[in-house]
Amino acid sequence: MLSRSSFNGYLVHIYTASTLIFVALGIQWILSGQFRLALIAMIITILIDATDGMLARHFRVKETAAGVDGALLDNIVDFLSYVLLPMLFMIQAKMLIAPVTVWLSLVMFASAFGFSKTTAKLADKGFFEGFPSYWNILVFYLYLFQTPAAFNTGLLALLACLVFVPLRFLYISRLKRWRTLHFSLGALWGALCLISLALEAGSLRSGLLYLSMIYVVFYTLHSLWLDFEDRFPDLHLALLKLR
Repeated sequence: MLSRSSFNGYLVHIYTASTLIFVALGIQWILSGQFRLALIAMIITILIDATDGMLARHFRVKETAAGVDGALLDNIVDFLSYVLLPMLFMIQAKMLIAPVTVWLSLVMFASAFGFSKTTAKLADKGFFEGFPSYWNILVFYLYLFQTPAAFNTGLLALLACLVFVPLRFLYISRLKRWRTLHFSLGALWGALCLISLALEAGSLRSGLLYLSMIYVVFYTLHSLWLDFEDRFPDLHLALLKLR
């Protein structure tokens, strides 16, 4: 008989694994050409991923549900939702130039190494190292903005290369500072994205998409600033004194 704490711990693992329901739905919708529904599925997987880590730490799953390797489960689920699903989307939506197999292989190769690097998650510092395989977010914007296939392919290749560059991006759920701000802005971003998906193409949808991108830009710039602050604390202090 499971104790209450163990029961709660395994519920968190089930919550993480529930992402696969939306991966399966996303695959079905992609193959049937229902691309907007597939994007909704991707957004839901992001929301689950954004919250399951906090629940895992709150319910101490490493102690209470130790029969499941939560980190391994998370990586498997994330690879399917952040890499495989958006790549399938790009194939079916014809968003890449030929040879498509080359570009998809590049992304999956880079992401596989990105997920398996020992420095991929610097949880104690609140960073991911290298571009953190946000392919689902990339696909969301490229599809709704209907950008040319050549542009999509070039950006895909560039970001795949950035997986190997030791730039660091914020691991929001492990931040010691700024976490509440990013969760609040992230929730607003998610709401804007879902509203955008409910609208037909036009000035209102474009306006909401551009508005949502403010957080994407802020996240990127804030990541680079905090990375700089952590790597070069003396230079950071000197710059602050000049202000």
